[in-house]
Amino acid sequence: MRHRSDPEIYMTRTTIDFGIDLGTTNSAIAVLKGVTTDIIKNNADADITPSAVSIDKKGTTQVGQRARNRIIDAPEDAYVEFKRRMGTDHIYHFKSSGQDRRPEQLAAEILKSLAGDVQQRTGEVVDASVITVPAAFEAHQCDATLKAAEIAGFKKSPLIQEPVAAALAYGFQVEQEKGYWLVYDFGGGTFDAALIKSEEGTIHVVNHGGDNFLGGSDIDWALVEHVLAPRLAKEYQLESFVRGNVQWRQVFAKLKRAAEIAKIDLSRSDPVTLETCKFANSSGEEIEFDCELTRAELVQVAEPIILRSVEICKRVLKEKNLGGDAVEKVILVGGPTLAPYFREILASNLRIALDYSVDPLTVVARGAATFGGTLLGGIRPPRVGEYSIELTYEPVGMDTAPTVGGKISGPPTQAGPSAKDFTGFSLELVNIKTLWRSGKTSVRPDGVFIATLHIERGERERNIFAIELFDPSGRKQATSPDTLTYTIGGKVPQPLINSLGIALATNDYDKLFEKGRELPLKAARDYRTIQAIRKGQTTDVFKIPVVEGENDRADRNRLVGWLEIKGENIRRDLEIGSEVEVALKVDESRIITVKAYVPLLDEEFIAKLNMKMREPDPEFLTQDYAAEMRRLHEIKSKAANAEGQSVVELLTSLEESPLMQEIRESLAAAKGDPDAASKCEKRLLELKLKLDESADALEWPALMADARLELGYLNKVVEQHGTEEQRKRAAKLAGEIDTFIRERHPDLLRKRIKMVDDLYWEIVLAQPYFWIDQIQRMESQVDRMSDEARAAHLLNLGREAILKNNFIGLQNVVRQLWGLLPREVVQASMRGHGSTVVSGK
Repeated sequence: MRHRSDPEIYMTRTTIDFGIDLGTTNSAIAVLKGVTTDIIKNNADADITPSAVSIDKKGTTQVGQRARNRIIDAPEDAYVEFKRRMGTDHIYHFKSSGQDRRPEQLAAEILKSLAGDVQQRTGEVVDASVITVPAAFEAHQCDATLKAAEIAGFKKSPLIQEPVAAALAYGFQVEQEKGYWLVYDFGGGTFDAALIKSEEGTIHVVNHGGDNFLGGSDIDWALVEHVLAPRLAKEYQLESFVRGNVQWRQVFAKLKRAAEIAKIDLSRSDPVTLETCKFANSSGEEIEFDCELTRAELVQVAEPIILRSVEICKRVLKEKNLGGDAVEKVILVGGPTLAPYFREILASNLRIALDYSVDPLTVVARGAATFGGTLLGGIRPPRVGEYSIELTYEPVGMDTAPTVGGKISGPPTQAGPSAKDFTGFSLELVNIKTLWRSGKTSVRPDGVFIATLHIERGERERNIFAIELFDPSGRKQATSPDTLTYTIGGKVPQPLINSLGIALATNDYDKLFEKGRELPLKAARDYRTIQAIRKGQTTDVFKIPVVEGENDRADRNRLVGWLEIKGENIRRDLEIGSEVEVALKVDESRIITVKAYVPLLDEEFIAKLNMKMREPDPEFLTQDYAAEMRRLHEIKSKAANAEGQSVVELLTSLEESPLMQEIRESLAAAKGDPDAASKCEKRLLELKLKLDESADALEWPALMADARLELGYLNKVVEQHGTEEQRKRAAKLAGEIDTFIRERHPDLLRKRIKMVDDLYWEIVLAQPYFWIDQIQRMESQVDRMSDEARAAHLLNLGREAILKNNFIGLQNVVRQLWGLLPREVVQASMRGHGSTVVSGK
């Protein structure tokens, strides 16, 4: 076996080249060799490693199939599917050893195992690899994945979306091919649907959708809950035999594993016999349960789950106004898609050609390795006597004359790094295969150089160039790296998975970045505080929440974290309305940085976003579900009274939908299964959004009428008193309102109605007659004011201000008078005046 010190291991690797599919059920690692990929087999000579970890009473950690086998006999010492809890504060307790692990620590064990397989097979130490994540993964889950890589000892671990990786495995170097593909990635625990466009050597993610709680595991649970558990409870008269009962947790774990095996076997045989499950009933009597399962029973429970994924696919296409006929093929990814019944259901409902020419179990790892070949990394540190070269170039592209830049430093000595003047040094690049030479390029005194490569058009392999560095006397010097690679192939822009922005106090969502934009991204926006923050006060906190998602209402999106400015950390008071400049940045690996600059303090605050998501509380979920059901019935009742038959039908259909069934089932299991609780939380959010749509549909006629009425008021006051700039703003608002009515966007329409109202009052409040009219109105309201003597004094000051044309003084008096009246009286007074002005009287 070769070791890390062997120079051959690192001699030609200047790009990352390794890719890991860190899956819910299984994981795999691949390496790029030339323009093809190889899967590195594990100790069991298998392409995939089960994503399972066990720790025995001696504290020995096992990974893979041996760990998965322990689920049956020692379910409290072995765990699977921890990918679903990445980014949460869940703790896995290994009973026999008493040890605890977080999800990212268990994921790190899988990564270390895969890297160990590479070292055992090839002798190479892997300390950099691309790692895949589902397209539906949110910021906290991506952050947890990066932490897992760090725990595993990886120095560099760029992330790539699983469907993008799959497309790369199919379409690398597709210079001439143009068209749409749909990547259908149905894994063990997550589902992704990504619309991919290949054009001019670049693969783009045009749109995507997904569900972090939809996968093969859900089919397993459906078999358990709808077929096996009822049969077992009836046959042995078991009381309260449900998934959510902690008493039966171990039994359900065994049934889940047996169901998974039976599901796989049913792809080849029909019927199959379930593996025997042994356990004790409530009286301590041993039960041996085995039964026969048919493919028809499997299809019955699996079909609704598969159809849910189909609906996501259709939504992804519809959002881009594409039909199935516009898509060339569906690329199948994930173990469940190997089953013939699965493919039949998918083909008959999607009606797009299915492509499974690449192994669905390893395609993601292969694509990740391909992506790794486009990234610089994996270069060993220089040894004593070697010059270090920091390369700057794109290792993959369609350019046949790419530019390569770099900076030379060193060489290091025994005593440490050495600075050097590189005057007189030169560098030449030589194609190892064709022996093409770039010619000697002079190196600047600071070590910087620029050279141009030559690539033959149509060369479909990795081009390796030796780096030859010469000192002023012409002697060749050792360098690290001593080679670089360039491959003709498509670029892979990394898209933002979900839209990202700031939640405002009004519950509006200020999107700074739309989903699908290419990373990295940065933007800045100005805001103002709505509360005062006193110097030194620990209870005074100003929060800037960062959220991700697509809904216009902030609370309908996922909270990523927040930046806090605390009173104890500022050197002077901040008044209400203080300006805050917020800058948001997302790098290529989706690491989010948020900064806030406060001009009044001349100080910058940097967020330490807490990416950990709390685990849902089953009791809160129960209350939340009850509240949403009350809202459903209230909307339904209002719709019936308002003769909104379409809304009534929509809600009736919702009550009978698979979504409601999923909510009820996951809620019932939530107390004994954190996965079920997380799934319930996700489905409840879907229910809230559907109820929002129903409420909007009921309100829509009144909302349209309100928009047109307010716009009419604005148009009249603009015509009478508006400036040219205000006229342009009014015209723009009118156009936007027409668009939002036509496209039926209630949230956007509400915002524009408020903007119309704001512009209306901006114009009206600038007119002296408004304030004169208010003085006259206040004279009739003195008896309702909290201090009549002060009111009389203020009215006299107001009359004097009118006589002197003191407009500013008049405004000040009226505002003080308003402060002496109940709010509803002031609002009525302003509304009344507004109506008079708009009517033109």
